[in-house]
Amino acid sequence: MMTSFAFIFGVYPLVVAQGAAEISRHGVGTPVFAGMIAASAIGLFVIPMLYVTFQSLRESSRERLQRFSGAKKAVR
Repeated sequence: MMTSFAFIFGVYPLVVAQGAAEISRHGVGTPVFAGMIAASAIGLFVIPMLYVTFQSLRESSRERLQRFSGAKKAVR
């Protein structure tokens, strides 16, 4: 996260540039700035949420499989 923030703060002067070549600096800085913020947000919020979701699905399917195989063995 520190590297991401350093990169974002390093690109920030391109976003707020004024003077000569202002338009080209905005054109380069704005998408890079927004993309890095989006990538950081995905890494910080979405990836852990997906991990928790898939882990809970895995545990619930394991419990169902154990219940099913236990019921199947009791019938034999």
